[in-house]
Amino acid sequence: MGLDLRVGREEGRLPNDPWPSWSYLGFGQFRRRLAQHIGVDLDQMHGFGGDGDWTTVPSPLRHLLDHSDCDGELTPQQASELAPALQRALQEIGCGVEPGDDPGWDYDQKTGAELVQLLELCARESVPVEFC
Repeated sequence: MGLDLRVGREEGRLPNDPWPSWSYLGFGQFRRRLAQHIGVDLDQMHGFGGDGDWTTVPSPLRHLLDHSDCDGELTPQQASELAPALQRALQEIGCGVEPGDDPGWDYDQKTGAELVQLLELCARESVPVEFC
């Protein structure tokens, strides 16, 4: 079991659409890595056991960090804001990490790039990103 992200259009997924997916554990680790990168301690935030207010987090990555890991949607506007921020974070986190050094990161980097493509597609088509 895990998380799939897909295009939320009425006619459904097309064959060439990106379809990133993680195990729930893997997605949790991916979000922790992103949060750490922007200086956010997830354990202190609302939804992760703390009472930290997500509105104080200036990074668009908050749209992904403060989201259910099993259902719901990101709006096209959120996707538009999130795509470049996620792409930048993936590049910055990946600096100095050699392929094969961290298999978890290798997967996150590949799947994160697919998520960037999905976010860009949904923003362009003005459709939501579905978590399922």
